Amino acid sequence: MAAVMECVVTLAGHTPTLADIVRETTVPRATVHAIVSELADLGWLERHDDLTISLGPAFLATARAAVDSDPLADAARPALERLVADTDSVAFFARRLDDDTITVVEYCTPAGRPAPATDGWAEPGRPVRLRPPICREFIAWANEAARVAWVNRAPEADRERLRAVLAEVRRRGYSIERITDDHRSVIDTLAALDTMPGALRDRVRNLLGELSTIDYLDAELTDDAEVGAVTIGAPITDDADRVVGAIVACPHTTMSGRALKRWGETTSEAARRASVYFYNHRL
Repeated sequence: MAAVMECVVTLAGHTPTLADIVRETTVPRATVHAIVSELADLGWLERHDDLTISLGPAFLATARAAVDSDPLADAARPALERLVADTDSVAFFARRLDDDTITVVEYCTPAGRPAPATDGWAEPGRPVRLRPPICREFIAWANEAARVAWVNRAPEADRERLRAVLAEVRRRGYSIERITDDHRSVIDTLAALDTMPGALRDRVRNLLGELSTIDYLDAELTDDAEVGAVTIGAPITDDADRVVGAIVACPHTTMSGRALKRWGETTSEAARRASVYFYNHRL
């Protein structure tokens, strides 16, 4: 049962069928069918007319309750709210689910503004695999073996840039997503890469590399340059300096390099406050 739930959570962005679950878990089809039926009766899964299976309302309500009592979310929330007040812009908190997966937990919006419309990989509750070039703030402080493995998942033409970018993110303390909204559909496809045929997976990765320039290097972020940022992400760490989450500001605008650096420093400070709060309240 646990394997089936884990599979549906992992493939939530793909909305799997029974056949997908059988293939991913290697559990016999009859057993998967019985488990899905039982979980659907409990409201933990939901079956649809197109034969796909999604997370059910009972599971989502339980997950939300768990988030509400989550010490990491408790640590991130006040830092997130202060960042939004300081920048007058939307921000969100993401957390690590396991070594290879993160999810967006919640958004925070300036007072008086409607909640942001979310789509693609940044939809709350959706599992996101740590695949290049996204989620650099979760990877930059990992050990060398983890960084190398992450970089090697990218097209070879992007690897030198990614290695330089990870070093730059570690140096300045935050990542910058500089691609435009027109490319978000391509990023969204990354969530399903593990279920694609190999040739198509490689083609999508190569297309992403062609469409976007990954992050900024120091020489590209001069004070007077006009630069654009979709998001700015800074890591939340635990008492062992492991990255367990991230505070992510969402400028969605162009500005001077000087202004972008200030925004990045403000985001990093919010993440540091969340890290200290998390550490102190776990003692």
